[in-house]
Amino acid sequence: MRLNTSSGSRLMGAVPQIRSKSRRRSRRTTPLALRIELYEGAKELRKKGLTYSEIAEALKKQHSVAPSKGQLSEWFRGIHLPFGSANRFSAEPTPELAYVIGVNLGDGSFNRKGCNRRIRLQSVDLDFALEFDRCLSKVLGNGRHKPWFDTKRREIHIEASSVLLHCFLDQPWERLKPWICHCKACTSKFLRGFFDSECCVSKIGSITCFNADFGLLDYVRHLLLSSFKIESTGPRVKTQAGTTISNRGRSYVRRQSCHYIYIRTHSLGAFYRNIGLTIYRKRIRLETRLIRVTNTHYGASAGSGI
Repeated sequence: MRLNTSSGSRLMGAVPQIRSKSRRRSRRTTPLALRIELYEGAKELRKKGLTYSEIAEALKKQHSVAPSKGQLSEWFRGIHLPFGSANRFSAEPTPELAYVIGVNLGDGSFNRKGCNRRIRLQSVDLDFALEFDRCLSKVLGNGRHKPWFDTKRREIHIEASSVLLHCFLDQPWERLKPWICHCKACTSKFLRGFFDSECCVSKIGSITCFNADFGLLDYVRHLLLSSFKIESTGPRVKTQAGTTISNRGRSYVRRQSCHYIYIRTHSLGAFYRNIGLTIYRKRIRLETRLIRVTNTHYGASAGSGI
């Protein structure tokens, strides 16, 4: 049916004007990390009894941007939250979250594809990958993730998507101390995750832990001693920056110096009882060492009594 424009205008009234795209104002999207910071700040200010106007003014002074009173109302009533479609997680300190932090500071990595943010672990040990997945799933409050095997690198991969957890973990480790030191159980799980990632257990059962961050290793050494009376040496330099090294048939130049700490022999028992290791092949070497030391000790005691 063909419409006569002159009659159409009389029947339907004036034709509405369509605004051209060039005249539209583009809206700036506040980054997710800033939205979360504004949300958390707004909740704290609301607990102090501030009005919406006072909250907006305080946030404006601190961040140079603030939500409107309407946005604040929606946030506090739970109608709309600033997370958007991001996968939420509870940032409450738990042993599982502490373990994820420890692994992330070691073998863990990030993967970014468009708006998607992924937390990933690549390991040759299935027991390690499954324990990381158990803790990761508990933190995210979802089902277990299916591991997949990289036939080229002979590695097992665990991967989960969460913008919020990605932003949380992608902070300097110094800011994560409240979650690491929340309680003894959290500290123990953090250290286990870190040692599962970074430690080497020799054939004779000695434990050496490697990392490029000198300050982080020094902090780990402090936690071992202050929380569990586990003594260690170092940190010391293992490999200088600029050194060419080989790993699984590939050669590359180390960009940062690698440091290490060494668990003292008389503290291996305390390490086994308080921290432990998830990876079976490493744990069995440590257990064998402790059994041998115990048998030697009792044998010497029996001999001296004869």
